[in-house]
Amino acid sequence: MPALTEILDHPSHNGVYWLRLADASHRSGTRPDVLITEETRLNAVIAERPDILRLDARDCPDKDRLLQALGEALRFPDYYGRNWDALEECLFDLSWWSGPVIVLIAHAHALERETLATLVDIWTEASAAWAQAGRVCVLLLANGHQADTPPANSEGA
Repeated sequence: MPALTEILDHPSHNGVYWLRLADASHRSGTRPDVLITEETRLNAVIAERPDILRLDARDCPDKDRLLQALGEALRFPDYYGRNWDALEECLFDLSWWSGPVIVLIAHAHALERETLATLVDIWTEASAAWAQAGRVCVLLLANGHQADTPPANSEGA
C-alpha cells in the first residue's frame, strides 16, 4: 500500500482512497485504504499541500450540491451542466487546470450512498486516464478525524 505522499505525487497511484487512522474500523470497497498511524502526520501532510482542494460533505451531501461544489472547486467552465455526464466530461478534459488534481472530501460519510458510489466510479475512470497521461488525479475521502476539517483560512487552489 503506497504512502499518502506517494499517492499525492505519482500518477501511477491515481484513484480514490479512504483516509483513516490505523485503529479506525471503517472499510471501503473502493481502493485500499490509506492507513495513517498518527493523526498529526496526516494533518501535517495535508497542511503542506496547498494544491489539495478541500470540500466538506456536510455542506454538499446530495448530488446537486456536490456537483456544484466540485464545479466551483475545480473551476469548471461555464458550460458545466452540474450532472454526472458533465462531471465526467470535465474531469476527462481539465484543459483549464494546471498541475495535479487532488480533492479531499471531509466527512465523506455524509454523502448519500448512491451519490458517493457514482462519484467514485466516475473519478476512478478519469484518474486512470490521467495516469496514462502522467498527471496526478486523486480523490481522498476522509471520516472522523481532524483532517476532515479544513483549516479556517483554507481557500483551496
